Amino acid sequence: MVAVRVIWGLYFFVFCIFSSHASAGNNNADEYPIPFELNRSWGAKDKNGVIVIPPIYKNVLLFKGGISIARIDKKIGYIDQNGGIAIPFEYDKGLNFNHGLVGVCTEGKCGYLDAKGNIVISLLYKEIDYFRDEHGGLAIVKGEHGWGVINTAGRNIIEPVLRTKPSISEGVIIAFKGARDGMIYDMKGNQLTPLNYDQIAYNVWAGKYLNDNLFTVAIDGKWGFIDKAGKVIIPMRYDKRAFFFEGYAELVRDGKVYRVDKQGTEELIGDWQQATP
Repeated sequence: MVAVRVIWGLYFFVFCIFSSHASAGNNNADEYPIPFELNRSWGAKDKNGVIVIPPIYKNVLLFKGGISIARIDKKIGYIDQNGGIAIPFEYDKGLNFNHGLVGVCTEGKCGYLDAKGNIVISLLYKEIDYFRDEHGGLAIVKGEHGWGVINTAGRNIIEPVLRTKPSISEGVIIAFKGARDGMIYDMKGNQLTPLNYDQIAYNVWAGKYLNDNLFTVAIDGKWGFIDKAGKVIIPMRYDKRAFFFEGYAELVRDGKVYRVDKQGTEELIGDWQQATP
């Protein structure tokens, strides 16, 4: 019974991935073959259950833009929905088709190809990512000298020389070249506001610096908040870092916890020791 539950769980997981993938990335999802597994290898069937791609690949076949990433042995390539080879199996790593491109890596060098395997962005990066809709169609990459941001044409929006990985959220790019050497950019790479603070808090849970349109920043050990234009919204007078959510943040000052709105109005909640047993 354990084995049955595991196998059923695997098929349910694949079905969910395929369904969400197809609905998000393809208006004619019924035209794409459906993946199936046999003896730990993957192929695909048409909607009538006829095998159109034999089970010879080592990954689930999920089609987008007419192609799917596929793995044979230790090499990555791409196949079309009829099983034909669209991009040869000569890469070590690969990303699914996205914004008209696939990301590939070989011998530690990464770049982007079109659906026919033509090089669109040269393989000169150490790390690459998808061109994400939530990032305005931009991708974060890592080159020889640091992190940067590029568009689908390969143009540098932020030159890849950053000390840490940049963050893109709510229509801005937050980037750091070094300590107290940060900058807020717009999505075209224009400089908006310098970030010359001792610390700028990163919200690990949300995966971003900008929370509820405010940055949490510190000077001389005291925390406050600025907006995207660099205007101080809440003065740097609090003892612990925190983040705004839906208009409020819980902040600590002089051993007391306050619920603070974006106008700086404080509502005493209690003692800090009581709030954190």
